Amino acid sequence: MKHFLNKKLSVKQILALIILPLAILGTTIIFSIGDTPISTIINKSEKDSVVATALIDTSALGKLKAYVDSINTADELFSGSWSFCLADADSGKNICAINIDRCMVPASVMKVVTTGTALAMLGPKYRFSTTLKYDGTIDATTKTLNGNIYIRGGGDPTLGSETFGSSPNRVAEEWVKKIKALGIDSIAGLIIGDAQSCDQDPIPLGWTWEDIQSDYGTGPCGLNIRENVYDILCKGGKNGVSIKTNPQIPGLKLYNQLIHNPKITKSYAYVQGAPFQYTRTVFGEVSDTLRERSAIPDPALFCAQLLCSNLVSSGIKVRDSATTIRLIRFNGIKTEIKEKKTIISSTLSPELEDLVYHTNQISQNFYAESILRAISLSENGYGSGPSSVNIIYKFWKEKKVDLRGLCMVDGCGLSRMNNITTNQLVKMLVVFAKDKNIFPAFYKSLPVAGESGTIRKLSHGTLAEGNLHAKSGTMARVKSYTGYVKTKSGKLLCFAMIGNNTLWTEVELKYKFERLFELMAELP
Repeated sequence: MKHFLNKKLSVKQILALIILPLAILGTTIIFSIGDTPISTIINKSEKDSVVATALIDTSALGKLKAYVDSINTADELFSGSWSFCLADADSGKNICAINIDRCMVPASVMKVVTTGTALAMLGPKYRFSTTLKYDGTIDATTKTLNGNIYIRGGGDPTLGSETFGSSPNRVAEEWVKKIKALGIDSIAGLIIGDAQSCDQDPIPLGWTWEDIQSDYGTGPCGLNIRENVYDILCKGGKNGVSIKTNPQIPGLKLYNQLIHNPKITKSYAYVQGAPFQYTRTVFGEVSDTLRERSAIPDPALFCAQLLCSNLVSSGIKVRDSATTIRLIRFNGIKTEIKEKKTIISSTLSPELEDLVYHTNQISQNFYAESILRAISLSENGYGSGPSSVNIIYKFWKEKKVDLRGLCMVDGCGLSRMNNITTNQLVKMLVVFAKDKNIFPAFYKSLPVAGESGTIRKLSHGTLAEGNLHAKSGTMARVKSYTGYVKTKSGKLLCFAMIGNNTLWTEVELKYKFERLFELMAELP
């Protein structure tokens, strides 16, 4: 020991004796001798070794920032981009931020903007309404309605939906009972589906042909029924592939181009056809059996046809056919539609908070688009996607959120024209968290890591499991998450992370983001 103390030490040895113990204790410090930094005293190789040792931050926040930096400097970002923002839910102050003002394609995390804003503007208890009406007069002697029956849609996505315990026939049967209760056994008029409360075109801007061929690309209208889809039951055999539809859609001509392929790993089928087009073709390959879903060409017409057939089968005569307001105008049908109508009954949807829960848990595009239209329907009496987007912009401007770069063209995130920053998403999440009227419903609607929804398989065995609530987003070359996570002390944080066009595969990027889940949950 005496020999050691009497020995003349080099600068490198002195620095090592000082810095290494501090590094072991997790302490970060900058040294200088007089006015001269260490870096000018030691050579480059010595400096790299000493600084690397001295600057290691082993705290939870240090680990998080180091991992964020490792993603940000990765070669896999050569052709793409990513963004990450983490903030305190109470103060809104950023804790960790990288590329937060870069506009990104968000995919389904756009549903957070739609559902959260709708809850804030309409309230968790808001309900859609579908109204059954008639015009003309009822002749009590002959029990004849001299007029038309109308089904006035209010954009309800749950009408006849098995998801919420109903069915098209159950709805129609209830309507028949209401009509019979008026003492009617004959209708001298039309059964008219009225979808004029919302946009006529069910397909939002920016949706691709490929998307609308799939059931996840089904759009809403003013009068929805059975979530606007029918089932296609496919069965492969020696003679090819046979198909059946359920329910039967009157007038639909579905040309079968399915191929029987026993060797295929996963069967698939898709239907080509545009809205209101009744001649369509189904393509794909089937090994054994397959059940797929496709969009009903004209939901309002199908709804009117369903009621008409149920009326006839129950013994009520209908002089004319089923049609819609759109077809009456399009075909120039001469029929008198009286301004004055009498309400027979109203069918209400479940509460908005239940619809939002369903939408965010399984990432349901059809429901998100219906909820979007409800915003302008409530505001000005007409459910328009673009109009609702403008109302959403106004709402967030009043909340002092910087909307520069935001481009919202649909409510579900299916369009690649959508652009948003992680900073904007986090600022919105902060506003939701401070709104006591909606936050419980909104927070509950988000899937929980390791437990529910689209992130139920992530973060098992970590502090994020059962803790982190987030909406996910996925499409080709896009991966995203946004939501809330609690620290070890129970502090609520808001976050958003998006990757676009990186060289990582979707699975690789998912694992990168899953690690961020765990590191955020480990913060003190």
